[in-house]
Amino acid sequence: MKTRIALAFALAALVALAVPTIAAANFAIHGNYVGDTDACAGCHRAHTSVSTINWTGTDNERRSALLVTSATKMEEFCLACHDASSQGADTNVEQGVYEGSLYGTQFGDLNGGGIVEFQGVPITSSHVTNGSGWGAYGGGYFGQGQTGADGQIPGEDAGESEEILMDCATCHDPHGSPNYRILKAYANGNYVGGYQPSGDPLDPDPDGWVSSVETGWPINGFRLHTAYPDYQPDYTTARYAKGYDMRTVTTATPGAAEEFTQGMSGWCAGCHSTYLRAAEVFTKSDGTTYSASASIYDAGDGGGLALRHRHPINVPLSNYDGPDQASMIVTTQVLPLAHDIDEQGTQANESSDWIECLTCHRAHGVSSIMTGYASAAGAASVLDTDAVARNLFPASESALLRRDNRGVCEVCHNK
Repeated sequence: MKTRIALAFALAALVALAVPTIAAANFAIHGNYVGDTDACAGCHRAHTSVSTINWTGTDNERRSALLVTSATKMEEFCLACHDASSQGADTNVEQGVYEGSLYGTQFGDLNGGGIVEFQGVPITSSHVTNGSGWGAYGGGYFGQGQTGADGQIPGEDAGESEEILMDCATCHDPHGSPNYRILKAYANGNYVGGYQPSGDPLDPDPDGWVSSVETGWPINGFRLHTAYPDYQPDYTTARYAKGYDMRTVTTATPGAAEEFTQGMSGWCAGCHSTYLRAAEVFTKSDGTTYSASASIYDAGDGGGLALRHRHPINVPLSNYDGPDQASMIVTTQVLPLAHDIDEQGTQANESSDWIECLTCHRAHGVSSIMTGYASAAGAASVLDTDAVARNLFPASESALLRRDNRGVCEVCHNK
């Protein structure tokens, strides 16, 4: 555990509770609540909070979080424990470092990266924007989409009517979730795993969308008020699982419950809504049709509403069926894949494993650099047949990619 002195005495109760003795439902203070829990008081005051921090409900209304803090941003409050200097959590999300030794490699890189620096270098892109507005690429970046003259555009995504306010609580539920890493049940108002009614209203059935092959993972997702002493999260080795219908899956029959719209990529699609669609049918001007992994939306790159093609995700490596298949797919424990649910603790990359969002990207922040054609400036020098540069990334950043200069492509494609 960290030995540094805590900076905020007001969070002393929270820090004391953050030391895990067993792997609780969503680990440490985040979850495993019981009827007489005092964990609430580590973060909240029911009537005397002076905090201005608020949260967004599933109805998109903002409400006070009633927090015990003088912080004005949610991520500032979270970093009281998850930072580089306090005596809080072992997961130093500020720098992307795991500082413990029980649930990962000590001082190893966090699976999600860091939100201020990563691998000792300032980040070049981050999901966290200090609570400011942000448009989801692949979700209609400029907001409400447009329609054609006939009012019908196949594959059009309406996008977001409002910008998404990005902070830690945009993605994570500090009170627990059935999902891996307490990922919220609703992302941008879209259901991405939660709890379903059961015979006992105090014990709803978990309906997780994002699962893991970590040792002791509860197959159907975390239940409320339940401890999981055999669960061993791994903060430095990516152990993602494929998408499953978690209410029916078992380790004995994992394939029978596979669900390509779920898993980690299915959760990401709560905001990046076009990226996980199946191949769609489009009509050419001559009336013929064709199928493509593409959607029509405005990506904020100056190209307006246009057909955008995408790399398939939540698909197995074996989907590539070219003549050089054996040598083309060369990834071997280099980039993380999504595995069968029965591979808990001992997964190995196989041709049946899925490519997902986090195969190429980290969720929090990276320090990868983009130069040459991989940069926005480099792309601007490549002109189309009408002398207009297209497919520009709207910002000169690294898009949360795991390797410099789109190096993630070479890991699989071996060109």
